[in-house]
Amino acid sequence: MGVVEEVGRIATLVPGPDLDTDALHIVGNGSFASAFDVDTAAFTAAALANLAFGVSTVDRARVVALFSAAIELDGEPVPQWADLSGYYRTADERLLQLHCNFPHHAAGVVSRLGCAPTRESVQTAIATRPAGTLEAELIADGMIAAWVRTLDEWDEHPHALATSDLPLISVEQIGDAPPREPDRRPRVLDCSRVLAGPIAGMTFAAHGADVLLVGAAHLPSVDIGVLATGFGKRNAFVDLDTSSGRAAFTQLLETCDVWIDSYRPGAFAARGFAPQSAPGAVTVQVSAFDWTGPWAGRRGFDSIVQSTTGIVDAGTHASDGTEPVPLPVQALDFCTGLLAAFSARQLVAHQAVHGGTWLARLSLLRTRNWLLSLRGAAPFTPARPAVDRAARASVDTPFGRVTAALPNGGHFAHGPQPLGSSAPDWLI
Repeated sequence: MGVVEEVGRIATLVPGPDLDTDALHIVGNGSFASAFDVDTAAFTAAALANLAFGVSTVDRARVVALFSAAIELDGEPVPQWADLSGYYRTADERLLQLHCNFPHHAAGVVSRLGCAPTRESVQTAIATRPAGTLEAELIADGMIAAWVRTLDEWDEHPHALATSDLPLISVEQIGDAPPREPDRRPRVLDCSRVLAGPIAGMTFAAHGADVLLVGAAHLPSVDIGVLATGFGKRNAFVDLDTSSGRAAFTQLLETCDVWIDSYRPGAFAARGFAPQSAPGAVTVQVSAFDWTGPWAGRRGFDSIVQSTTGIVDAGTHASDGTEPVPLPVQALDFCTGLLAAFSARQLVAHQAVHGGTWLARLSLLRTRNWLLSLRGAAPFTPARPAVDRAARASVDTPFGRVTAALPNGGHFAHGPQPLGSSAPDWLI
C-alpha cells in the first residue's frame, strides 16, 4: 500500500471530520535507508497529522529533518545518546541493549553490575551474564534494557501473542459531556517526556494551540529532548505531592481540551487522575508496550522496542552487517507522536459536534506492528538520512541559538523554553 491508501485506512480508526485526501500533495525529496518501509510509515503519519489540521502538503525533506532529530546548539551538535547507552555482548553470545540517557538509569545499571561507570567496565561485567537473565534483573530493578531478539523469537513471546491483533489506534468514549466551542484556541495539557508524547504536543503548538508542558522539578530530563520537542510550548512544574500542586493540576485537567499522557500506564490514575478527570476533553495516552498482555505497562523507549521485538536483528541481517543495525531514526516515536496528534485533533472536532469525553490510545508496540505490516525485511545498505539544510531553521532561545527541523506543518511561535519557566495556567 502507498501513503494515500494508508492514510485512508487509518483515518477510519478515529471519529472526526472527513480528511481531504484528494488534496494531499507529497513534495520534496528525502527518504530513509532501512530494511523496513520507514518511508511509507513516516510520510503517512506526517500526512495524517497535517490533514487533521487542514494542511494538504507534506514535504519529505521536512519529515526527514524532523525524524532525524539533528539538533544544534550554538552551532554544535547536541548528543543523542549517553556514554553507557548502546549494545553489549553477553556470555551466551547475544546482544543486550542498555538505555542510559537518564542518569539514574545509568547509575542503576552500574549498581546491578557492580562495575565502574565506563563502557569497558560495563562490557566486561555483561560478558559474564546471559542476556535473558540480565534483562530480567535490570527490568526488575526499574532499569531500561532489552535482549536483542529475532523476529521469530518475538513472534513466539507471550506478550507478542497478546498484542498482535491490537489496532494501531484505539478510541472510546469514556463519559458524557456537552459539545465545546469549536473555534476557540485549543488548550493542550502535555504530560510527556520522551519522545512520542512531546512530538504530539509540539504538533499542536505548530498549529496555534496553547500547549503547556507540565512536569515536576525533581524529574530528570535530557537536553536533546527539551530542545528537539519544546518548540512553541510553555513549560510548568507542578508538584502532585502538595495540595496546591494537586489543585493546580485538577484545574488544568478540568479546563483543557486535550490531555497528552505518555507517562507509564496507570501513573496518573494511581494518584487519582484518571482520564475521566478531564471531562469533555480528549485524552491521548501513549505507552511503549501497551496496556494489555503480560508486559502491560513495561517501561521502554523506541530503540528498546526495536531491540526487543526483532527489528534490530532483522536490520542487521538484511544489511549483511556484523554490528547492530536499528532503524535509521526513532521512527516508532515520531510516527506515534504524529498519529497521536492526528487522533486528538480529529476527536476535538468530533467532540465539538457530538460531545462526550474521549480516550485514544497508541503505543510504540502497535506502531512497530504497523510498520512491519507494510513490508517485510528487505536487503538494504545502511546510511544516515540526508538532512536538507533548507528544511531546518535557527532561533535564539534562553539556551542559546538552536537549529532544528522546520515543523511538518504550521509554524512555531517561539523556540524551546526552560522547564518550569511558566506558571501552570492557560494564556486565555
